[in-house]
Amino acid sequence: MADGGRRTVLVVEADPLERERYGAWLERSGFDVLVCPGPIEPDYTCVGARDGVCPLVQEADVVVLDMSTESEAVLMGTASEELLALYLLTGSRVVVLGSHPGEEVQGQLIRLPRHPEEELLLAGVTSLVGAGP
Repeated sequence: MADGGRRTVLVVEADPLERERYGAWLERSGFDVLVCPGPIEPDYTCVGARDGVCPLVQEADVVVLDMSTESEAVLMGTASEELLALYLLTGSRVVVLGSHPGEEVQGQLIRLPRHPEEELLLAGVTSLVGAGP
């Protein structure tokens, strides 16, 4: 948990406008926010995938991961599914934004559509924050 009892959310989003929008929503709701564009050029490899641990996720109570990363668009580097697996294996709680259906994991993984409305994103993050220590 971040200083003063505030929870921290890591937003992994390739689109800078979406990163800013989600961050603003979360900050208005009382969360501290870390942002990451996800895997980017030149090699589209995520630090977490390269080193086995993401320094940003270690500081976060919840991760919001948009599965439409730049590495997915160019089909090289760290795939979004690899990022998701890395986060889940470290015990992180994750809100996934994407159009692909999949299972949810009670208290650890929630799936939402891409470009969610503010209320839906906040509800997903809040439910996972409440599931954690």
